[in-house]
Amino acid sequence: MKSIKAPRSDITFEKQLKAYQKRISNILESFTDAFFEVDRNWTVTYWNKEAERMLQMPRKHIIGKNLWEVYAEAIPLKFYTEYHRAIAENTSVRFQEYFEPNKVWLEVAAFPSGEGLSVYFKDITAHKEATAQLQQEKQRYIDLFNLSPLPQWLYNQETLAFLDVNEAAIKFYGYTRSQFLKMTINDIRILEDTAVIPDVIIDHLSIGDINQTIIRHCKKNGDLVYVTIESNAVWFKDISACLGLVIDRTKQILAENALFSSEQRFKAMVQNGSDLIAIVDIDGGYKYASPAAMAILGIDANRLLEENIFNFIHPDDQKETRHQFDRIKKHKHADISPFRFKNSEGVYRWMETVMTNMMDDPAIQGMVCNSRDITEDIENKRKIAESIGRYNIVSKATSDVIWDWNMDIGIILWNKGVKEVFGYANTNTSQHWLLERIHPDDVQEVLEEFELLTTNKKRRLQLEYRFRCADGTYKSVLDRSFVIFDGVGKPTRIIGSMQDITERINHLNAIESQNRQLREIAWIQAHEIRAPLARIMGLVELLQAYGTDETLKDYLTHLKSSSDELDKVIRTIMKNAYPQAVDGVGK
Repeated sequence: MKSIKAPRSDITFEKQLKAYQKRISNILESFTDAFFEVDRNWTVTYWNKEAERMLQMPRKHIIGKNLWEVYAEAIPLKFYTEYHRAIAENTSVRFQEYFEPNKVWLEVAAFPSGEGLSVYFKDITAHKEATAQLQQEKQRYIDLFNLSPLPQWLYNQETLAFLDVNEAAIKFYGYTRSQFLKMTINDIRILEDTAVIPDVIIDHLSIGDINQTIIRHCKKNGDLVYVTIESNAVWFKDISACLGLVIDRTKQILAENALFSSEQRFKAMVQNGSDLIAIVDIDGGYKYASPAAMAILGIDANRLLEENIFNFIHPDDQKETRHQFDRIKKHKHADISPFRFKNSEGVYRWMETVMTNMMDDPAIQGMVCNSRDITEDIENKRKIAESIGRYNIVSKATSDVIWDWNMDIGIILWNKGVKEVFGYANTNTSQHWLLERIHPDDVQEVLEEFELLTTNKKRRLQLEYRFRCADGTYKSVLDRSFVIFDGVGKPTRIIGSMQDITERINHLNAIESQNRQLREIAWIQAHEIRAPLARIMGLVELLQAYGTDETLKDYLTHLKSSSDELDKVIRTIMKNAYPQAVDGVGK
């Protein structure tokens, strides 16, 4: 029996089908993804090379077998549930799942095809690990940002709106997170500060740029703070952002400002002060001299740095000054006796110096000398001594106490009479010393007279008052003074002479006392003696009127004559003692 040949068209179709299947197989084998197919009974019908490599399963061991029998460990996983869902719902599914036996993460895409299910999958383990690592890094960044003890924020470089702030920023500025996220960076800045800082420096940075700026910010409660902002550009959720770290510098800057102000004040005091401030080493060599050296001595301060202090001190003052300088090496503080110091013109000026040993201070390491020119004071004292000498010469020619009151400086100079008359040794006193020794009952009158000097412009003043001596007794004095006024009528100087009039006052007081006694005697005579005499005279007149005996009348005439004479004597006494009362006596 002859075989029946297939029609030519069938042969051609079969060849074409095989060729097509081969091309499909070549395509499937060229996939970088793993691929397999199963029928509806879950029998594996295709398994490409990538599937062999990825799952380490040769196709000869899997094709024709039930997928779930080979991979029973996949049944509890998404592979089982998602593949069945794709078949049941006739839909494609996509998922990721970790396959423990092969220690691999797989990304799977499955969809129904023909009589079964086509499955593409690829190894995403590296991506998953990178993603996990990235997530860990991101979490570390979030923790670093949120848990940082320093305030931090993120803001949009274009809009300047805050994108995020950490807890430290919320606590430092006082705004809540929601309030921050409604604000821009300009809301916490001081307007006048941003006006002098270019926006490009603090707002617009390129990736990789780092910037540091010191600026003032305002807290929610209105407090102004100085902060250092360390910024760098970052991408945040696809936004060009700026990450800022805030460091509070308020205390530091306020302290620096206070120190700067203090230094400026110190410089002003040193440069413009009347004292020469210098630092010398243990041998007297200059280490520092203030600019006042030029004003006081006419010597440039820098020139003194090349000199020794003893090069300028008068030879006659060298020994004592060196002795006191050596003593300060063992002590912290000393007042140096005045010495003469040569200026730029070779003229010696008297200097008064206070030295402080600061050798132990690492910032000083020397002796600090505060010196001032007292030449005028020395000269004034010399003139005062000469003036006192002149007063003492004058005092030899007079017993008066002479005093000179300089009202501008409040000093009263006395001649030697103040000791001879009152017992005081000091010849240089004050207004208070003078007023303190005037008798309390007289001081008010003296003050009133002094007050009239200004109002009445009296040039001469004469007062009597009691002045207390050194032994506590008082003497009466006649004080005659001459007043000198300045151009505006203000008294500036009073020169006076105090004369001891105690004996004269005592003599007058004695006479007055005697006069009082005489007046008392006269009063007794006028009243106690005159009364009996008046009665006698009355009786004489009666006897004369009514008597008849001539002899008796003669006696009475003599008696009346004597009474009249006695009455005249008493009237004369009364007239001398009490002239105003004589008319009323004996009437």
